[in-house]
Amino acid sequence: MDVSLEQLLKLIRKNILMIVTCSMVGLAAAYSLSWYVIPKTYVSTVKLYVSTTEMSQGSFMDINALTYAQKVVNTYIEMLQTNSFYRKVIDQSKCNYTVDDFRTMVHFSSLNDTEVFQVQVSAHDPNEAKNIADAITSLAPVTISELKENSALKVVDAAAFPDNSSSPNIPLNSVIGFLLGTIGSVMIVFLRNALNVRIKNEDDLLEKYNIPILASIPAFNKRFYKENTMKQRKREKHERTLPKRNHGARYAS
Repeated sequence: MDVSLEQLLKLIRKNILMIVTCSMVGLAAAYSLSWYVIPKTYVSTVKLYVSTTEMSQGSFMDINALTYAQKVVNTYIEMLQTNSFYRKVIDQSKCNYTVDDFRTMVHFSSLNDTEVFQVQVSAHDPNEAKNIADAITSLAPVTISELKENSALKVVDAAAFPDNSSSPNIPLNSVIGFLLGTIGSVMIVFLRNALNVRIKNEDDLLEKYNIPILASIPAFNKRFYKENTMKQRKREKHERTLPKRNHGARYAS
């Protein structure tokens, strides 16, 4: 059955209270889950610079050294993403995590094809995130110098204490919950209307069966019956209070 835009808007206006209620319930549920149920995650970030000792007096050799440093960033990242390095970090930070845990908590990434890369440590405790990031900051340069000669790491940005959680994003989740509640309630309204095969008015009868209407009977609902009953009782009560006529008086004499 084709439904016009006017009918859709009328259907939404008719069920606006339910739609608004479902939207607010979705918003409140998303906010509550984000604030009270989903554990917060804190991120501490370290930025490291790849430096080479093969520097010369000429600018051409300096450019070569810079290009070389840019190319070995991924190599250094692979050197630090090893079980042996993670074990050293675990021992120094004294955190109760395994190597597999560190593979999900620690993320390495290069920055815009430069000789700088960053290390992001995620944890549910901000103190743990900062502690692990500090351990990586102190161990990474030593590890690289041991594995590869004429190369070193320098700290660009040391790890900072994460004052605010990076996730969950409570405002974003609340908006998503509001939209899901709105979309879900509108879909329910449309589905309920599509499955409702009752004839609600004359237009439905003409549209579905194309039958001419000869006459119509008004709907006598409970409210109509109650109002008419009250009017009838008032009328009877009023008639009882009127003086009775003496019908035999006109026949006297």
